[in-house]
Amino acid sequence: MTTDVPAEHETRASRRALRDAAVPVDPSAAGARPRPVMTAATVVVALTLAAAAGSGRRVVEIVAIVVAGLAVSAGWPRLFGSRTPVGTSVVLAVTSLAVGAALLVQGEEPYLEHVPAAMALGVVAMCLHPLVQASAREQLAQTLTATALGVLTIGGGALFVSTVFLGGGGPVVVVCVALAVAALVDLVLERPGRTRWMIPAAMLAGGIAAVVVHLVVSGTLDAWPALLGVTGAGAAVALRRAMSQQPTVAGVPAAVAAGAASVLLVAPLVHLVARLPLA
Repeated sequence: MTTDVPAEHETRASRRALRDAAVPVDPSAAGARPRPVMTAATVVVALTLAAAAGSGRRVVEIVAIVVAGLAVSAGWPRLFGSRTPVGTSVVLAVTSLAVGAALLVQGEEPYLEHVPAAMALGVVAMCLHPLVQASAREQLAQTLTATALGVLTIGGGALFVSTVFLGGGGPVVVVCVALAVAALVDLVLERPGRTRWMIPAAMLAGGIAAVVVHLVVSGTLDAWPALLGVTGAGAAVALRRAMSQQPTVAGVPAAVAAGAASVLLVAPLVHLVARLPLA
């Protein structure tokens, strides 16, 4: 006597069987191939922002932020396995350009006055995207979540510009150099048996680098550079470690997006410290 099993149950059972039969993948091995690309992207973006901030020219800093945002928008959909990578990239690119325009039209405090409107434009485009592209409606919640995180990351990078003209560029230069140094330490420690020390070592290296850079630039020894270097490096390394576990990060655009995003992620922290009496 045979028992009919609904097709839905058969599909779930077959998927479960395939997952159980799959060969386990070592996360560190999966992330080994894109690590140099992520590190290179982090170093290039961080040093570019440091140079732009050190120049003292507002337009240069805005252009650097927009270019970093475009780098994120190009690879972000592939990083999260979006079914509509082109449409999602367009939404994030529109957000990046809108943020740049919002910063450009506001030449005095409050520098971020129009940035919320630029981010709102990105959110509107994100919501309209599934209406004009049918494939975007598949896995809608996942697509919207990933796109919203990209909009937030790109919009948060605008805080670098506000920090430059509030603190003379010092905090941005300090933290960006610290991020570049921490990224190199992170790559060196990507070895079996050393991964547990990656984040603590990167935070320590970031803190030391930040203090040294501030000492060279200003000639003074303060506590806030160490705070920026340690916390900024820790946040950036943690994001790259999380992204490197995704199989989709093996592609170059996705790895570049992860590296650039790890730098832009630190902007709100830098802005906060620059607004405090410490800096």
